[in-house]
Amino acid sequence: MAKKPKAEEIINKVEAHYDSTEPLRSRMDRDYSIYRLDPYDAGEDFHNYTSNEPATFADKIISFLNASELTARIPVNSQEREQRESNDKKERFFIGTLRSADERLKMAIQPDVKSQLAFYITLRGWYAGRALLTKNKEGKTFVDVTPFDPMHTYWSSGYDGLIWACYKTKRSKEMIESQYNVRLNISNDYEDWIEVYDYYDREYNMVVLSSGKVVKKATPHGSTSVPVFLGAVGANPEIQALNQTVAIDDTIKDYGESVFRHNRDIYDKNNLMMSIMLELTARARRQGLKIKSRDGTKTLDEDPYKEGTEISLAQGEDVEPLGLMEMSRETGAFLGLLSGELQRGALPHSIYGELQFQLSGFAINTLRQGINSILEPRIKALEAAYTRICMLLNDQYLTDAFDAMELSGEDMNRNYFSEEITPDAIRNAGDIVIKFVGQLPEDDMSKMSMAQMAREGQSPLLPDLFIRDKILGLQDGDLVDDAIKEQQAERVLPEATLYTLLSATENRGRDDLAQFYYGELLHILRQKEMERQQAQQAMQQPQTPEGATPPTADPRVMPNAMMGVPPPTPTPPQGTVAPETPRPNAQEGEI
Repeated sequence: MAKKPKAEEIINKVEAHYDSTEPLRSRMDRDYSIYRLDPYDAGEDFHNYTSNEPATFADKIISFLNASELTARIPVNSQEREQRESNDKKERFFIGTLRSADERLKMAIQPDVKSQLAFYITLRGWYAGRALLTKNKEGKTFVDVTPFDPMHTYWSSGYDGLIWACYKTKRSKEMIESQYNVRLNISNDYEDWIEVYDYYDREYNMVVLSSGKVVKKATPHGSTSVPVFLGAVGANPEIQALNQTVAIDDTIKDYGESVFRHNRDIYDKNNLMMSIMLELTARARRQGLKIKSRDGTKTLDEDPYKEGTEISLAQGEDVEPLGLMEMSRETGAFLGLLSGELQRGALPHSIYGELQFQLSGFAINTLRQGINSILEPRIKALEAAYTRICMLLNDQYLTDAFDAMELSGEDMNRNYFSEEITPDAIRNAGDIVIKFVGQLPEDDMSKMSMAQMAREGQSPLLPDLFIRDKILGLQDGDLVDDAIKEQQAERVLPEATLYTLLSATENRGRDDLAQFYYGELLHILRQKEMERQQAQQAMQQPQTPEGATPPTADPRVMPNAMMGVPPPTPTPPQGTVAPETPRPNAQEGEI
């Protein structure tokens, strides 16, 4: 058993980590200031201009991430149906637990997990959070997946993962007392915030205040590892400079970058140039005046730019504008350069709908590639975050500390499910693979086209199960296969079609149509049974010698089916007609 942490040790660890990562956190804070569109200050006597470009750019990326669709799948690695069913249950386990976590956040008036992570990944360049299975006072298991602001998350890691992690926040006295069921003997209101350290190591969770007071004693959290997921955006490793005294200070701020990486410094220059243009425009509205008089002391009593103003001038006196300051050619060229660099470092204007002409397919693909260079690292970060969440929840569930969970949601085939899933049901399942996929119509069409080509011809390139799993990404290939076979049966067998219509009309409450379909179904089944019996008897009868009279079947010994008596049929649904009821338009003697 690990040593229980102490309040003083937790505070010292966190503050030491803050000192070593202060440049990173300062960069995060600056990026958020850029996103908030904090007013730009061009200096005294300037009209200040603040571009909305950073916010619209970041919001578009956040929107792209939120619009991507989660796929939680276990690749098919076995032809055994039992194994595939176990994999399907585990997929639904993750879909259900993630849905449950989102519902809990919504109850707390917070955005769902993906929305929060998309925000932090875009603006902070990092993701962080807690993933725990816990029990309430009634003993019911619930899912706690809570994203953390990476700027206030502190940690230490080793070769086998996190050693500890701590989320440091500021809260009011009332909030602390409510959440941790404690009484604080201090004077504090919403204007005076208290620093709270929510600490996790590989065994314990402990919450302390900056004063050293413990509001939650060291308690086993039940996870097999530190129940915190944490990571940086991008593939760049943590770089250290040659001079070790400046290694962290100079490079840690570049580890995990926001979407403002390329344009962070350009925004200020763009705001400066636009402020200058705004100032020139303002001066053009009220130009300076040059007043001529004999002694040089003449002044104007009225505002010369006011409509209807009359100016009295003596002989030899005159008033004329000083003239406008013109923007040089170099200034215009520089503005064009800034605009180009802003686009290359962000998103092209066409993404915002600013397109005056139709683009070719090649041009669209080129634009997508440019967008993907920004989106892909953040999609990967989102996938990594969710993968770690699923691993943490899975490991905790398999400790046998929790009862079966009733979970619900919508699977990858857009079918709603609600079922009880036990730890044993997913114990032998494969490893989950998390993907976030943009759902553009052309992407779906491309997948369908690839799938069709893969199964064409006398000798298909790939088996159907592989196509549904790898190309189409369907969650439960066996259920899809069963549904396809049922559909094929309906197209070939009239009785299958009638049975489907019978079920549908019953569900809709159309008893009249249900009676008709039941009668038709009964008639077809009788005819087919008679044909089967006739064929069977023909095969069993001895061959008649040439010229001999074929034997005549004695009605007294004919099988029931030959007498028009149908085989046992399912109990007709409520409201249907009895088997003896004549069919509409039937000939005499028919039923």
